[in-house]
Amino acid sequence: MAQNIANGKAPLASWHRNLLITGAVFSVLLIAMGGILCVTQSIRNCPDWPGCFGSFFPPSQPGPILEYTHRALAAITGLLILSSAITGLVRSPHFRWITIPPIVAVVLLVEVSYFGAQVVLRGLAPGWAAVDVGSALLVVALMVSAAVVASARVKYPQWPDRLSFKGLFAGLVLITTVMVYIVLISGILVAGNSSITACLGWPIYSLGLFQADGHGVANALRWIISLAGIALLIAVLLLAWRNRLERPALFKQAAWIGVVALLEALVQVLLLFFGHQVSILIAYTVIAAVFWALLVMLLIRVGLDEAQS
Repeated sequence: MAQNIANGKAPLASWHRNLLITGAVFSVLLIAMGGILCVTQSIRNCPDWPGCFGSFFPPSQPGPILEYTHRALAAITGLLILSSAITGLVRSPHFRWITIPPIVAVVLLVEVSYFGAQVVLRGLAPGWAAVDVGSALLVVALMVSAAVVASARVKYPQWPDRLSFKGLFAGLVLITTVMVYIVLISGILVAGNSSITACLGWPIYSLGLFQADGHGVANALRWIISLAGIALLIAVLLLAWRNRLERPALFKQAAWIGVVALLEALVQVLLLFFGHQVSILIAYTVIAAVFWALLVMLLIRVGLDEAQS
């Protein structure tokens, strides 16, 4: 810590870290709520924007309430991310991995908000909808990254401000993260009309759903990529297990990812046996959002760990 102060780098305040963590949590809640709107088909239950049926408050019906809750979450998340960006610029401009991600997230959130308004007022073509979801996933990744780095910075103030992905484990986690990102956003591009495939989540391996979706070749490619992603994830978990004694913190984070992945698999089985019941669909998309956040957490933590070695 003394070395950081001597170099003109004041230590990161705990409240700054907590602000970043709160922003990260709300960004995950926001994308999970967007998934809930999709699986409950509540995306356009308020025909106008930013109000709802010309009023500040939505009517007392589930669909409009869900959509308005999503808008309220978006507003709160936007304020938290903006506050994080300003705080980083004012207090910690020397910590790039704490300052730059929230700034980029602000820009992306403006874009996501614009797309959100267009969905309500005019609708979005699948390509633009994929850009919308992809941007929202990046907002989560950026805020989670800043929060993980800030948490490490408070605990280990002597660590350099950099990430490295040169090692085998780090490279494997990086490739897995990219693969999962592609799988999550590609569902929109292959989904049929009103298909659950367009919602945030891992592919549901149902032949009937596959046939209901469009773009057969692209859909098959998405299935192949998703299976490759599962294989990569298993490799990550096995490697984390092998190195559990040398890197216990990374093993713990990887174990949580494994638990969430198993939960997603269980939900998939329930969907196949009991059909697309709303409660199961909500679990399906919320777990996908949590899985994405945990995977990014592991990626950044591995990058920090590699940078110290």
